[in-house]
Amino acid sequence: MNLRSKKDCKQFKILLIKLVDDEISPEEQTRLDQHLSTCRECQNDLNELRKWKEVSHSMKGKLLPDMAWDEYWRNLYNRLERGISWILISVGAIILLGIAAYHFVLNLLEDTQLGLLEKLGIFALVFGFVILFVSVIREKLMVRKHDKYKEIIR
Repeated sequence: MNLRSKKDCKQFKILLIKLVDDEISPEEQTRLDQHLSTCRECQNDLNELRKWKEVSHSMKGKLLPDMAWDEYWRNLYNRLERGISWILISVGAIILLGIAAYHFVLNLLEDTQLGLLEKLGIFALVFGFVILFVSVIREKLMVRKHDKYKEIIR
């Protein structure tokens, strides 16, 4: 197959997908049929697409039905379990980061060159950053779970 033919086949790949998805217009069908009569590569691609569609349709019945998932998420225990888990993770992270910040501030308090107000300001700043850090991480994880664009490759 020469370079010109490969370039021509590119436009027919979309028509192959439309055909398999039953979204092809009669004019497009005619053009595709003419092309398929001379292009072995596109014939093979069409057969592969049909096989993949058949496999994906046969898998649908094996997956858990939507009704079962709806029932699962309606269950109060499951919702509470996730909520409590996130609270415990957040509290644990705040405690551990707080301890690290505490030791930092403790070393800071031993410094005799800083005044009490400066030391309190640094302590509040560090503790605020710890809480903000945990809050942002938790929010990013929650948004990522519900982000409808996460599967899009940029």
